[in-house]
Amino acid sequence: MSHFHRLTRSVLCNSRFYPSYRVEHVVTLRTPPVAAIVSRRNFQSGSPAQTEAEMRKAVIFDIGGVLITPPQTGIKRYGESLGLPSNFLELVMIKGRPNNAFCKMERGELTVREFMDEYRNEVNATAKEANINVPTEFDPKKIFDAMAECKVVPGMLQALLALRKNGVKTCIVTNNYINDVRNTDSEPHFLFVLQYFADHIVESCRVGIRKPSPEIFHIACEKMGVKPSETVFLDDIGSNLKPAKEMGIHTIKVQDPQVALKELQDVTNVNVFEEQLPPAAKPDKVPHSYITTKDGHRIHYVDVGQGPAVVFCHGFPECWYSWRYQIPALAMAGYRVIVPDMRGYGDSSSPAEIEEYAQDKLCGDMVALLDTLGISDATFVGHDWGGTVVWTMGLLYPDRTRAIAGINTPFFPVNPNKNPLESMLKDPGRFDYMVYFQKPGVAEAEFEQNVDRTMKCMTSAITDLKAMRSQGMKKGTSSTATVTKRGGMLVGFPDNPPVPSNMTQEDIDYYVQQFKKTGFRGPLNWYRNIEANWRVRCRIPNRKVTAPSLMVTSSFDFVLTPESSRFMDPWVPDLTRANLDCGHWTQVEKPRELNEILINWLDKVHKKSINRLTAKL
Repeated sequence: MSHFHRLTRSVLCNSRFYPSYRVEHVVTLRTPPVAAIVSRRNFQSGSPAQTEAEMRKAVIFDIGGVLITPPQTGIKRYGESLGLPSNFLELVMIKGRPNNAFCKMERGELTVREFMDEYRNEVNATAKEANINVPTEFDPKKIFDAMAECKVVPGMLQALLALRKNGVKTCIVTNNYINDVRNTDSEPHFLFVLQYFADHIVESCRVGIRKPSPEIFHIACEKMGVKPSETVFLDDIGSNLKPAKEMGIHTIKVQDPQVALKELQDVTNVNVFEEQLPPAAKPDKVPHSYITTKDGHRIHYVDVGQGPAVVFCHGFPECWYSWRYQIPALAMAGYRVIVPDMRGYGDSSSPAEIEEYAQDKLCGDMVALLDTLGISDATFVGHDWGGTVVWTMGLLYPDRTRAIAGINTPFFPVNPNKNPLESMLKDPGRFDYMVYFQKPGVAEAEFEQNVDRTMKCMTSAITDLKAMRSQGMKKGTSSTATVTKRGGMLVGFPDNPPVPSNMTQEDIDYYVQQFKKTGFRGPLNWYRNIEANWRVRCRIPNRKVTAPSLMVTSSFDFVLTPESSRFMDPWVPDLTRANLDCGHWTQVEKPRELNEILINWLDKVHKKSINRLTAKL
């Protein structure tokens, strides 16, 4: 894993890794409710009031010295380690501009491999002129390794997210190179990461123009659809800023990142210090694929990243999109993230027959997905009903299950002497809503009457429910224990509920689109297989889940309570636990915290697997 790779992953999870300067206003482990996020229009930065016409509409960021610490530091350190004069290697890169090896590499005329040969000759020639001895161990490749030791500036990544959230266009303009040398892959990977933070990226080596040429700034403005006078540019090198300023671009020289961010805040009228949610996968920005199982069922899935496979299984009423905050984070952390629409949802098959949704068949879908993709085993992460699938995978297919993470949903040991459906019908308690779901057609009619209202009511967080009660909704309306008595899951909710604080209207619209394709028959059929699932488990009543496992409970999930996981430990011997202070929708209520938990656990799991393999060898 490259140094940039590890650093960027850390930024996605927390900001405490970066000690080089004092950072007070960067991402922390708290995620504020959406209602607390200050809008661009209402934010008061303390500077003189700006009209909409005066506000800058776009921002250009450099990479080295802005998004990451200056790479020149690494070059200087490597030169000094060889006993060369301070800045000698960098001075060779400057000498002969704009037609030396370094400039030609940045314009894409030379690849990294071709550059290294020419640069070595330039170093030797310059050293000869200056009577300097270049050690035989000098290796141009190590310059790139040294540059990769830069640190990410989390406050700048934070600013990128804040600007995009407030409608300001963003573009990264970088003097970059075409890397054709193995083991120097940090910069390309970092650019892959940055696609989740910025609207556009302009690389000098791809357009044949390098900073400080004004043409590269014209390209950036054209991509963003703005005039230079509507644009801000951040760079740490004055010679790069000068031509941009002459074009009418507002320039900010980055020496102290916090000072630069304050100026950026003033000229854009966007609170760039405001905490932001992690980057989210957008439906039109991820690859969508399909397979057909041997029994004719279609599975739609999103597949992003490379590395050990992690399959995310969603619950009710969701789809692949419920993992939108986890997809970029885990892909950036070095994992292949595979996120299917489970059977009955979205663009996957949605048969009407109840028996088609038994757990053994749903697990069969996951095995078929692995088979088609040529994956021997994977880590399975599941939430809600998806959690039941991943624990069942550990029982039925331990050979295909590398590890398991249950989000909210614990592993429930089976009792062969107690039919859970019969018990629930006698005394449903908080599972009364499942009783309401048993009769086909009833809940479907309620949910499909107004899907927008359904999704807003069903996905509300605890704070949203409290707000609705303060506006007249009766106490107990949201209780899952009184659904049959009330005559419906949504009875008593407002006719026009607000957008939940952990969602946007755009999110709701996507869910509505998905459920209008399939209706709710398939998703509700999962609840109609409680007895069938029990019978499957009764065939293996004493089997344990032996895969490394993670259980993430949520303090305010009043159905899948933390206490309901109390029986797990004897049945899941390799168990790691974590708890988050949120409700049922953990992935979107606490996305950054969940990402941190998942990535740290996955890294440990795969370190273990390497050690076990080494032991066997």
